[in-house]
Amino acid sequence: MIKLAKLSATALVALAVGTSAAWSQETIKIGGIAPLSPPGGVQTGESLRDGMTIAIEEINESGGLLGKQVELVVEDTSGVPEKGVAAFERLASSEGVVAVTGSAHSAVCTAVGPVAEKYDIPFVAGECWSDAVTAAGIPEVFRITVANSLVYSVAADWVKEAGFKNIAIISENSDWGFGIIDVFTKNLQDTGANVTSFTAERTVSDFTPQLLQLKRADPQPDLIVAGFTGSNLLLMLRQAYDLGLAPSKDTAIFAAGADVLEPEFWNVMGDAGQYVIGNPAGLPGKPDTELSRSFSKAYQAQFDRPANAVAMEGYDGVMVIAEAIKAAGGTDGPALQEALRQLRWNGTRGEIYFPQDKDPAWKFQQWPDVPIFVIQYTEANQTPSDAAILWPRAEATTDEIVLKP
Repeated sequence: MIKLAKLSATALVALAVGTSAAWSQETIKIGGIAPLSPPGGVQTGESLRDGMTIAIEEINESGGLLGKQVELVVEDTSGVPEKGVAAFERLASSEGVVAVTGSAHSAVCTAVGPVAEKYDIPFVAGECWSDAVTAAGIPEVFRITVANSLVYSVAADWVKEAGFKNIAIISENSDWGFGIIDVFTKNLQDTGANVTSFTAERTVSDFTPQLLQLKRADPQPDLIVAGFTGSNLLLMLRQAYDLGLAPSKDTAIFAAGADVLEPEFWNVMGDAGQYVIGNPAGLPGKPDTELSRSFSKAYQAQFDRPANAVAMEGYDGVMVIAEAIKAAGGTDGPALQEALRQLRWNGTRGEIYFPQDKDPAWKFQQWPDVPIFVIQYTEANQTPSDAAILWPRAEATTDEIVLKP
């Protein structure tokens, strides 16, 4: 009743009609949103979409849900909040989806949260790391990837363990980018390390001024954190290499964006990608379960590329919605949300559940056990699964960071 009191009479009629229409359809529709065109991280979006596709095919091959086949409807956000809102609106109103998953770019996820609330349907965020996504406390919003405060506190532990003393961060001026700076700075402030940060528009493609400033610094940074997404992350990494700054014998480079997990990383970087450090929120085969193996095999067979953390998020997002539909015995929005709150499901990256903890606020309906890794490519054309694992210590395959000779 509290939820309905927020809506106008017109909205109530539309909601009732939409709910009835959704169940009267011959299929159950699950919505997906992803950046499938610039300026968004297109390859990230495609990996999300393709992971969702594998999940839908598996569900339908096993008989569907509640006696119906399941249909995936994916909308492009271009990584732009306004387009994300319009995409979510189309899915919820015109398409009659029962829930939505996916998205990359934190600004899009925070923008669509209120739309999920408006239509009272679940949104399972796939690849948005800003604390604000779940810190907003919107009951319809759940997250199956990391929050900035979760992932970069772990990364900061690795920085401390590795002994870096002069860290430079170049981040996009987004919620996610500012979060990188904030979490690293707070976690390293009592270590004696010096942290310098720069921000730039996420559309910037020439990082030469910032990189030259770092190259001329005295002392030069021993670690650069590249906090960009999409093709511009790869441009920054390439420019740092071409300037002789990083990776080098004196300076390591840590790429915070997911684009370093894709084969296209090597198309841009070539041999210059060797020694780059990444931070995936999951690795295929860890944990080494039947589901992780079967998903990786199916993904490779269908898309002729290795699965990665983003693809696993797409798959897991659809599957937790499917599990909620089964548990609820229907597609009613509030019932699906309650089913998600009660959920415990073993996904490709571990057992997924959504605690109701609000201290701190970002923990609300945030899966707390997302596996977090720091990896380094030690050879050209490696996959993330073949790269050296530097952190966490229990999973590490080496205790040494390899610097360029």
